Amino acid sequence: RPGVLSRTMCFLDGSPHEDDKRAYSDGRQWETGMMHAGCNNPLACCAAMFLPHCCACYLRDLAIQGDRSKYQCCQGYFCARCTQSCSDCAQESDFNYGVCLCLEVVLCECIAISSTRMYVWDERQIETDPCDNRIIRFNNCMQLLRCFCMILAIIDDNFRALADLIDHIAHIVYCLTQACMQAQTHLELKIHPTVNDYGTPIMAQPKMSDSAPLLANQAQPSGWVQPTAAPAPYPQAPYQQAPYQQGPPPSYN
Repeated sequence: RPGVLSRTMCFLDGSPHEDDKRAYSDGRQWETGMMHAGCNNPLACCAAMFLPHCCACYLRDLAIQGDRSKYQCCQGYFCARCTQSCSDCAQESDFNYGVCLCLEVVLCECIAISSTRMYVWDERQIETDPCDNRIIRFNNCMQLLRCFCMILAIIDDNFRALADLIDHIAHIVYCLTQACMQAQTHLELKIHPTVNDYGTPIMAQPKMSDSAPLLANQAQPSGWVQPTAAPAPYPQAPYQQAPYQQGPPPSYN
């Protein structure tokens, strides 16, 4: 249930990292958050849960619109220098593109899924969803806890039962997280196949210039009237203080 899930993860911070370049404050909104992706796109969520590799390949091809010239291994978000040769090989032919994409998804499934979402995220300048951050961070915490318990089980066999339990829980959390992530990305690409399908593009804020005013050389809306300058103040004579008189005034008795 969404209410139970939100209360469970309320202790996790949902704000973006201070160095996060994807913290678009004035960007677009996701068509659905990861928490509601299973209800808003149930078929894609179920397909990603049971066939994650196939869905990851399909979504990457859908995100780059089948243009292999846009393909990069992990879309350049992870180890771009190490995977540059693979990216160059994929752009030589459709066969190489298909092989490299399949190898990426099979060998680096979680990174491939995250890369597709990050590519759509950056291309469309979508705002960060705090609940999405909580879900992803909760999954990361579970995977770290799983590794920690497995190490404890190696040192002391008494922790074997606990390590197996945490291992199963971590696998279930990852399966649900990646399914919701792929369902979210699929719904975004389904409703808006390209960036131009959003309608009005997000324009950068104009900058003030010393050589030209803010509205110079720009088309004004209908009915707009150029404001007139404020009238000059009514001229007044400068104030002069009366000279100081010595002694009492003439009418003093």
